[in-house]
Amino acid sequence: CMVTTDEVFAMFKDDADDPMNYFRDISTFGGCTAGPAAALENVAIIEEEDLLGNTMRMGARLVDNLHSLQEGHRVIGDVRGRGLFCGAELVADRVTKEPVDERKVLAVVADCATQGVIIGATNRSLPGLNNTLCFSPPLISTADDIDRITAAVDKALTRIFS
Repeated sequence: CMVTTDEVFAMFKDDADDPMNYFRDISTFGGCTAGPAAALENVAIIEEEDLLGNTMRMGARLVDNLHSLQEGHRVIGDVRGRGLFCGAELVADRVTKEPVDERKVLAVVADCATQGVIIGATNRSLPGLNNTLCFSPPLISTADDIDRITAAVDKALTRIFS
């Protein structure tokens, strides 16, 4: 947005009689080919490197690993997800699904960070109900990466909830 005088504004017009003859070719995104070119190259890489297939394979491994953690940690009430976008809901009681204290969820996230593993937690939009650990590792994740993530979560859950 800009405010100016009529005299200065008139300098931007090629034809003073045409009310639509100003700033016609000025646009934040118009004519810039870098963004679309980068997007096309990204799609090509996703296809050439079978990142969708990797996402499904590593996502299945992540969910399986989280289910294994659920067997050893009663605090994990539910595991859900598809591909590499997964969650593990932390509960005080598996039957009632009462959420654990959010501070403990954040402590698990922080503990994982000290181990060099970045995970998230549901946002703070519903006080008292932000009890899900969120996982969204990169599309290029390997089996070792997934195992490292879940090993860090295992250690964090043991430290925080034991």
